Amino acid sequence: MTTLLNATGIRAGYLPGVDILRGVDLHVDEGELVGIIGPNGAGKSTLIKALFGLVAIREGSVTLREDDITNKAAHDLVKAGVGYVPQRANVFPSLTVEENLEMGLFTDPHRWDERVPAVHELFPLLANRADQKAGSLSGGERQMVAMGRALMTAPSLILLDEPSAGLSPANQELVFDTVRKIADSGVSILMVEQNARRCLEIADRGYVLDQGSNAYTDTGDALLHDENVIGLYLGTLGRE
Repeated sequence: MTTLLNATGIRAGYLPGVDILRGVDLHVDEGELVGIIGPNGAGKSTLIKALFGLVAIREGSVTLREDDITNKAAHDLVKAGVGYVPQRANVFPSLTVEENLEMGLFTDPHRWDERVPAVHELFPLLANRADQKAGSLSGGERQMVAMGRALMTAPSLILLDEPSAGLSPANQELVFDTVRKIADSGVSILMVEQNARRCLEIADRGYVLDQGSNAYTDTGDALLHDENVIGLYLGTLGRE
């Protein structure tokens, strides 16, 4: 496979001299769904934010294909083909579903007629709810709006930060099915997820972070059945 995103030796944090990430390495291949799991405080969300230019990288490098994107501004990364869906406040609640999608193309509005059919094909609900306020949707539906908005620019890679956080079990399943559908459409995905078991079930590969460093990496299925990963991170759920 061709490597799309490659991050090497990433050190980053929020406070001067305090590193949350301590030399993390990872890569995402073209068309691959990669999951990142680990205990609370492992640095999972910090890693996603650092890759998207929201947290400064102090050491290490990030490349997209062969271009160095280390510490590039978020709007420049969007232009380069990287989408980002944050964990919280990821829709404009007072705007309609259609207006939220329009915001995804605010720097390139002439592509609307090209992009909206592709997004509606992935998410028919967004076409059916075009005039509904995003704030009135269920949590799972709002996640579809957020992911649909990120897809409006036709990104080659989407970064997802805890897409199932705070959702009911039914809406979590809706989100996981949607993420897998996006990956199957050819878009690469790097996803941080609190539901480690479901994340590994749908991921092509996975990384386990612990205390800001790589602990384990393998295919999603291999990690799901690795006794060390089960014992440390999945608990009895890994044996169901």
